[in-house]
Amino acid sequence: MRVHFIGLGEVNLFNLAAALHKKGETVTGSDDVFDESLKTMMEQQGLLSDGKGWSSNKIHAQLDAVVVGSKVKKDNPELIKAQELGLSIFSFPEFLYQQTQYKTRVVVAGSQNRAMVTSMILHVLEYNDVDVDYALATPNGVRLTKENDFIVIGGGDNPSSMIDTTPQFQLYQPNIALLSDIEFTDNGNYSNIESYTEQYSVFVDSIVKGGSITYNDEDAEVKKLVESSENPIRKFPYVTPQYQEADGEVFLDTPDGELPLEISGATSLRNMAGAKWICQQMGVDEVEFYEAMATYQ
Repeated sequence: MRVHFIGLGEVNLFNLAAALHKKGETVTGSDDVFDESLKTMMEQQGLLSDGKGWSSNKIHAQLDAVVVGSKVKKDNPELIKAQELGLSIFSFPEFLYQQTQYKTRVVVAGSQNRAMVTSMILHVLEYNDVDVDYALATPNGVRLTKENDFIVIGGGDNPSSMIDTTPQFQLYQPNIALLSDIEFTDNGNYSNIESYTEQYSVFVDSIVKGGSITYNDEDAEVKKLVESSENPIRKFPYVTPQYQEADGEVFLDTPDGELPLEISGATSLRNMAGAKWICQQMGVDEVEFYEAMATYQ
């Protein structure tokens, strides 16, 4: 494939471009501003077509796809040229879905806790030598292979782009999903709690039929939303597990006795309970999960 990224300075786009480059695809990109450390990595990997700035000359009919960053404006000259040529144009989540539509997509969503839940899942999988792809909004946060069946995706609720304001997590069509919490903060993307919560309702309905959602049964908004959904999916509630605290240590009550943990606090333990459900659906049994979580910090 030949893919051009408009807005390559955004971490999501750079991660995706780097992952495609490692797979052997031909990747170019542009932006008007680059973080210097990111620019250095781009130059080392050959991802910058010809330096900083926008130019319609970078867009040509031989491109298989153009991926547009979330901050790219409608009057961007490269975007306009791509539209004029009738090229296939994608936002980050749209293109990621295209690249992973034959994989089992595991999407973790939630206002405050998705990052922790996702890190727990990936820690457990790595500990148990379960090789998966992933897409996270962190440096080096995208891995794409031809071989792996699963991809774990951090499902953000920000608009996909200035051209398509659909929240990112609504475009992944997960096979397996987790919803940790819904907490509205006025960041300018949504006008009120009702419109914000509605986006999560659409997310639940976007799960493929026969798929599953693991959800926080102790979050009233999450519980109400999931249990009222008519999407024919399996629903797995989770709650804060039983645990003990003694001498500054936390011990989880398990079928095999008390398990010492490095984490503490009800929120972290509840996130762990959700991660366990997801890992079990990915082939990690309960004993293997707890053994891995004993090393999670």
